[in-house]
Amino acid sequence: MTVNNVGNWVLGGATALMGIAGLFVSSHVGHGVGYYGGLAMFVFCVLFIMHLMKTSFDHA
Repeated sequence: MTVNNVGNWVLGGATALMGIAGLFVSSHVGHGVGYYGGLAMFVFCVLFIMHLMKTSFDHA
């Protein structure tokens, strides 16, 4: 068994941590720019991880 696209796995893990950090920022700020910025960061990270999954499956 060979492991392909290790870079996508590492990048996906780092992106997941950033998405969780965005949720923590959003929950602690409460309102305003920080709240929406944290939510936007989380949404971006989810979409980026989905893109990484698509490219990994397409490559296989």
